[in-house]
Amino acid sequence: MSATEIINRPPIRVAVIPPTPAFNQNALFESKRFDSGSHSPNGHWVDCFAEVYREGKSSNITFGTEDVLPKENADVLIYMAQPDSPKDVFLQKQRCPNQKAVLLLMETALGARYSLSPRNHTPYDAVFTYVTPLVDDKRYFLYPPRAYYRQRITNGLPFTQRRIACLVGTNRVGSDGSFPLRTGVFAMKKGWRFSLKDWIDYVFCPGELIRYRAEVGRACATYGHDGFDIFGEGWDLLPETRAVCLGIPSESTLTYIGKYRYYFAFENHSSKYGLISERIWDALWGDAVPVYRGHTGINEFVPSNCYIDARQFKSPREMLDWLYRTPESTWKMYHAAGRDFIRSRSVEKYLPDAFAKRFVSQIITVVGRPESMATES
Repeated sequence: MSATEIINRPPIRVAVIPPTPAFNQNALFESKRFDSGSHSPNGHWVDCFAEVYREGKSSNITFGTEDVLPKENADVLIYMAQPDSPKDVFLQKQRCPNQKAVLLLMETALGARYSLSPRNHTPYDAVFTYVTPLVDDKRYFLYPPRAYYRQRITNGLPFTQRRIACLVGTNRVGSDGSFPLRTGVFAMKKGWRFSLKDWIDYVFCPGELIRYRAEVGRACATYGHDGFDIFGEGWDLLPETRAVCLGIPSESTLTYIGKYRYYFAFENHSSKYGLISERIWDALWGDAVPVYRGHTGINEFVPSNCYIDARQFKSPREMLDWLYRTPESTWKMYHAAGRDFIRSRSVEKYLPDAFAKRFVSQIITVVGRPESMATES
């Protein structure tokens, strides 16, 4: 966009409802959080939105969290998570009929795949999603994987000084392997629409890799070698992990990943069109070799020589055996490939500046198009 076009176009005000109040006071756009939970040290996860804020300024767009830029004063209102009820969006559009409503599907809550269904997107003028079959660049726009500023790349310890691997995450599985029972009725009463598949997922399978993660945690705790560490909440639910979990880290993942040779980067779901979260980028930026499971086409985004594909192992125990016995020379090949990748041109499309340019361009498209196009389904 030329400087003349920017000057001649009216300013655009974009209010954002963050996924958690921890990102209020524009913390979302400053790579930080205002909370004291398990994720609070990891402001690098939102580097992309810090860059969106800067890119917006150069395009005559003002971004602000809703407590800073009141949503009643905004031209665009971005929901960074599904609201409590779709009625909330309809009511807001009644109050501000000229305002564009955008849903930003960063990550679905466990068991909430129904939020990906177009049946639940009726109130929105646009949806930004990582589910590529939905993307049409008219109403559905791509929300791509997001890496961090390159200056955050860290250097870890020498191979011989590293522990073998660490697992970081919340365990939600009980000692009997079950999840808390949910019927879905409460969500349906709020107005969310479920297909049969959505309902089955909600009730019986709120993240199939959550169980796998628990199995890996058990295997780490009982392996017989103290080189495997577990961090996070909920591991007291499992008798095997209760005494060995190291709790919630008080520092950014990027500061301690380099103390390990491998980092378990497990998503919540396994899917061809699933989310590629921060986990694999944390490993690469933090200087460990990722052991990945989740997006089944991850090699289309990250070269396969940069990570260990956990699907190749028949069991968690077999995987831990391989990690324990693999020589330094093999680890160095994966490690060097990862280092080369994150410093290469190939990763640039995932860096914050590339994300910001795409994101701001998409917002301009949503604001500038005719109403008839905005409401197409």
